[in-house]
Amino acid sequence: MRLAAAMLLAGFALPAFAQDACTSIALALLAETQDLQCVSSPDLTTNNPNTTPQDNSRAGLPPSAFTPRTDAAAVSPDAPARTPISRAVPGLQLTGAMADDADARWVLRLPESWNGRIVVGVPGGLRSEFMGDYIFSDFVVQQGYAYASTNKGTLNFYFTAPVADPLACRLSPPPAATAAAYVHFYITEAKDTIPEWFRRTREVTELARAAAEAYYERATERTYLFGISNGGHVVRRLLAESPQLYDGGIDWEGVYWSPAGPNILIDLPAALRPYRDYALSGFNPASPAHQAIVAAGYPPDIRANPPTPANTFSPVVGSLYETHANNYWDVTTCVFAKDLDPAYTGAPEDYDYAARRKPFHLSARLGNISTDGDIARPLLTIHGTMDTLLPIQRHARPFRDAVVAAGKVELHRLYEVQNGNHIEHYRQSCCNFTQLEFLQPHAHEAFRRLVAWVESGVTPPGSQCIPRGSAIVDNPAAIGRPEHCPVLLAP
Repeated sequence: MRLAAAMLLAGFALPAFAQDACTSIALALLAETQDLQCVSSPDLTTNNPNTTPQDNSRAGLPPSAFTPRTDAAAVSPDAPARTPISRAVPGLQLTGAMADDADARWVLRLPESWNGRIVVGVPGGLRSEFMGDYIFSDFVVQQGYAYASTNKGTLNFYFTAPVADPLACRLSPPPAATAAAYVHFYITEAKDTIPEWFRRTREVTELARAAAEAYYERATERTYLFGISNGGHVVRRLLAESPQLYDGGIDWEGVYWSPAGPNILIDLPAALRPYRDYALSGFNPASPAHQAIVAAGYPPDIRANPPTPANTFSPVVGSLYETHANNYWDVTTCVFAKDLDPAYTGAPEDYDYAARRKPFHLSARLGNISTDGDIARPLLTIHGTMDTLLPIQRHARPFRDAVVAAGKVELHRLYEVQNGNHIEHYRQSCCNFTQLEFLQPHAHEAFRRLVAWVESGVTPPGSQCIPRGSAIVDNPAAIGRPEHCPVLLAP
């Protein structure tokens, strides 16, 4: 451990009480960690610039392998719609790696005034342990929760060349300029796997409990999960297979994996195959290609209002489909195909899961990561109807069906956000998709209701469609709110 080197914050030595606390925590975590660093922080929120490290600040890694500030902003609304911060939260911030892998990183925040509870934030994508700093950590540390997060055992990516790197994935499909750029995601390497995500999240939970007990000299009373996208998938899985560790969880736009489908390896190629024809049609919503994407379960395309030259995500017409194809559809298909079906060498749009499932034994591989709905702890799912990466008809609703089939409906709620999208800031000035709605306020409200459910027995409202500009209501049936939004795009 390099604890002594970490006994500094912004150029001054730790106060004696904090040094003693860091020493106690280091001893408690000695066998499970490496590269442990502990600092006394005057403010654990992101108002403190030291809370989230600079991008590319870990020595020895290529650019883009570690980008905590980019990650934190990736799914958060831009200011002023970010989580409000009303006060400073002093405490300890700890970072480190798991003992068996220096790249399996974690962060832990221990506020001086602790409410006895821990929130474990699970990041989306393949991003760092700091991804949840705006949307999770800022929200909970102000309420007195300790906060922990992990990178799920893997670094992000680096730029590469396809000639020399068989694991290279292009960033975007043609005709985008970024189709010439290729990246290497660490998750495609043999040492990093999706099942590791579950193990590393369990491990950081246990680390957080041990650290909290050493610091506060009392045991943790409750532990909650709060995950987004791939992190929501982890939350679903752990509430089924490791319920002894958790009291409940929030699943914010989680991924649904089923060997028989739906799953990403079916759904994303189904959008990519007609996408080129849709682009060649001039992004015509009346074209057969657009209708084919909608028939595959996706919401209808929309246009930026107004289109902006700054919107490099969709430089042609300001299309939400183009934005997603260029940023997510193509590269995500490639990454998960290389991880789960490494024998595949074709283009992402040509991937045929049905043809490859049996000969390449994909059912067993997907079975190791799937979520069957058999949860054992309370879970609230929040998903937007305009999610164009993980369409609600292929992810949240099928998972809800799986929960019902497993006989666990009393432990689950699905809150559908009318016009909500996977990426919060797409409705803001970067892209001007003003038809979209934020999910963050509903996710935060769902967390409050989860805690009231677990700790006070206040049963949360039934599953419901949350109209634009509205909120979760206590009795949706009384005002005629359906469980599912009747349309994916509302005016």
